[in-house]
Amino acid sequence: MVDTLEKEIRTITVKELNDYVKSILENDQIISNIWIKGEISNLKHAMSGHYYFTLKDDEASISVALFKTYANNLKSKLKVGQEVLIKGKISIYQKTGSYQLYAQYIEEIGMGNIFLQIEQLKQKLQKEGLFDSKYKKVLPDKVERIGVVTSSKGAVIHDIQKVVNKRNPFVEIIIYPVTVQGNTAAEEIIKGIEIFNRYKKIDIIIVGRGGGSLEDLMAFNSENVLRAIFASKIPVISAVGHQTDTTLCDYVADIRGATPSHAAEIATISLSDNFIWLKNRLKTNYKRISRLINEYYINQDLIIEKFKVFSSKKDLLEKKLETSFKSIESNYKRLIELNKKNLMHQGEKLNLLSPLSILTKGYSIVYDDQKKIITDSNMINIGEYIDIRMIKGTIKCLVEGKEYFDEK
Repeated sequence: MVDTLEKEIRTITVKELNDYVKSILENDQIISNIWIKGEISNLKHAMSGHYYFTLKDDEASISVALFKTYANNLKSKLKVGQEVLIKGKISIYQKTGSYQLYAQYIEEIGMGNIFLQIEQLKQKLQKEGLFDSKYKKVLPDKVERIGVVTSSKGAVIHDIQKVVNKRNPFVEIIIYPVTVQGNTAAEEIIKGIEIFNRYKKIDIIIVGRGGGSLEDLMAFNSENVLRAIFASKIPVISAVGHQTDTTLCDYVADIRGATPSHAAEIATISLSDNFIWLKNRLKTNYKRISRLINEYYINQDLIIEKFKVFSSKKDLLEKKLETSFKSIESNYKRLIELNKKNLMHQGEKLNLLSPLSILTKGYSIVYDDQKKIITDSNMINIGEYIDIRMIKGTIKCLVEGKEYFDEK
């Protein structure tokens, strides 16, 4: 009897049922990305790093799972009785067939309101296309000046200068000092971006600050700041906080630097990279010229062979051959001249990038006894010896006095 019923009625397994319910829950547009607020109870922190607890209000409760990947982003420890705002999705735990909330982000209620505002602004700007990759500007191949919009105090500007000077000391850094938090921060950041765009001699703009709390970083979630970054004609690199910090500035900027040091590295092409690039270009051009020469001789041989085959039409072929030779010779000379000019141009660019080329203009480079370049009078003491490198020769000097001045 049971066998007969199974044939007449289609049966499914428990797993198949749970899979079906799971697909319904996870494809629902509302509960697949939902915000829920409530109070934490029955909190358990597993050895795996996952959190399991109950989220409840006065009338109902739901089981919550916070996996280690998302738990690592917690701003503070979870506590029983804590009121929180949770972003996550509803799905089913297949072993028990019970549905639960899988948390992706947790904030205390006070902070949650701020985060909701940021999330709403993010969705608004995303719909307008401010995050679209098609609007992202490409960084220039040649960078001579970097504009930095940040605080003149703290480690950020020091980190940027350190990385840039190490990678390419010929790149100039121009700082527009601003306050990076507080009531006037957004307005000052916008002004800095606009001034650099009016100046028109800046190749890249870095906008950033050190790490901080959500409130500290709010200037970089300001709608007016984001629109100023989007409107910039100069490529903008965001460098806000530490690697784990994220602001809307990161989405609008043309490139995001995980840290200020990383942003400086992105913005600066090292001298060694420049030399390698130019060397490769020269090799490519040389190969191209060699190929053209080989093709020229191959074409010559083909024409000669045709001449032998059709010797009966000698006069006609001689005229065609002469015409072909003149055409090939003309094209050959034109291509050689073009590539010669290109090679000379590349060579000039390579020479300009050489640290020694500046010495021909009367400048010199100062080293200490460890062969380290001296860029600041505070890097050497009175009574120490220094070497001064010129275009022809080196002078060893004893420091008898020094004077410090700020380049600004």
